[in-house]
Amino acid sequence: MDRKLTSLEVIGMAIRSEEDAAKFYSHIAARINNELVSKKYRHLAKEETGHRKMLVDLYKKMLGDIENPPKIPGEPETAEGGAIPKDISDSLENLLILAVKREQAAKEFYRQAAAAATDLPGKKILEYLVHVETGHEMMLKSELEAYRQDKDWYTGLTTPEMVHAGP
Repeated sequence: MDRKLTSLEVIGMAIRSEEDAAKFYSHIAARINNELVSKKYRHLAKEETGHRKMLVDLYKKMLGDIENPPKIPGEPETAEGGAIPKDISDSLENLLILAVKREQAAKEFYRQAAAAATDLPGKKILEYLVHVETGHEMMLKSELEAYRQDKDWYTGLTTPEMVHAGP
């Protein structure tokens, strides 16, 4: 971004970012028939919705009323760098690669915002989000590796036969 954002603008951008992330992970969850794997992405979407609520509460506390966060002109529109590119293949592998990149971008956005924050509560929330996004990045890298190892199982196209291993 070519201009410095105010604290309220940072929070506004972060709120939209968390909204977009929740939609993105819900989209991935809907593409997977393996309930175990799909549940992980639904959980991520729910987590992002929780982050949004935390940021809205912070915004309202900072502003002292219930006004909506400001719209930030130009790009990026969110901490992850904007909307999902229209030219990206909708393959699950490409979506997972994009998910990792989006979490990396969000982590860096929150890191820079925390470094520039002048209010302690805002700084602490932004630092917390750096750690959360780092965790998401690591988990998504692991999910990408699992997908690459067995695409059919991961997406729910095949299920391994159950072997009875007990008495």
